[in-house]
Amino acid sequence: MRILPAFDADTIRQTILDDIPNLKIETLKLIDNGWNNVVAEINSEWIFRFPKDDEVAFDIEVRILDFLKDKITLRIPKIEYFGKTFTYMGYRKVQGGGLTKEILDSLSYAQKEKLIFDLANFLREIHSALTPDDARKMGVTDEDLVSYANLIKSVLPNRINDLAVLEYVEPTLKEYEEMIPEKTEDVFLYNDLHVDNLAFDPERKRLNGIFDFGDIFVGDVSRDFYALYRFDPYFMKAVAERYQSLTDRKLNLRRMVIYCRMNELCDLAEYIDKPESAIYQNVLIRIGKWKAEMDIFQT
Repeated sequence: MRILPAFDADTIRQTILDDIPNLKIETLKLIDNGWNNVVAEINSEWIFRFPKDDEVAFDIEVRILDFLKDKITLRIPKIEYFGKTFTYMGYRKVQGGGLTKEILDSLSYAQKEKLIFDLANFLREIHSALTPDDARKMGVTDEDLVSYANLIKSVLPNRINDLAVLEYVEPTLKEYEEMIPEKTEDVFLYNDLHVDNLAFDPERKRLNGIFDFGDIFVGDVSRDFYALYRFDPYFMKAVAERYQSLTDRKLNLRRMVIYCRMNELCDLAEYIDKPESAIYQNVLIRIGKWKAEMDIFQT
């Protein structure tokens, strides 16, 4: 891959103009899209995604998006531009914003049920689109569950002094490591169903589409629900139950809870040297909240 040498607005603007001179750029907004990509939104109409380093599975994501284009009911990115000098993709923006608790609470019963169905059906279609073996043949790797435990154990006990956090780490790790060897059904995972990847239309009260397929893996079917736990545990439960009714698969809510907690602890470990960052601080807030609540979804 040819990684962009800098991710400032001027460099990105000039790179796109050099490759696509007919694209008139009136507005450019930079979005730091998680661990792997920097995103530029052009004219509120186009999305350009630039991988941050060579470890990003850019070619695999491109291959998977092309494969899925006629297999998913909701809108997903349809790539129309590729970088010529540097590696990036461009596609029309899937219009809509992230789902918030305020939006969720404003929905009628019918609107909420439609949203629950759309998310459950999206995961059903993803999981049906490719068998684990076919996904592997396309370059998708198996999720390394042990690596998450190793990251947390190598960092947090040595760097965290907050006893309340450490008291949260130990039982979470214990339950997670006991859970890993249990037999589960592996599927082709979208693996990133958090609310910032949803294009929700707040005026029409409907989900337009889903984007960011950079975290695809093969792994435990329950992993595709855990990100919703951070948003709202009972909303996650509703999506999981609808998925079960659509697929006849049996899901484990407790696994979803532990996957979510492990994700938070991994973020804490990754940002251990940036304690002032919003990600680090928000993890601490959520851990404090979860410690104060009754431990739900025991099985």
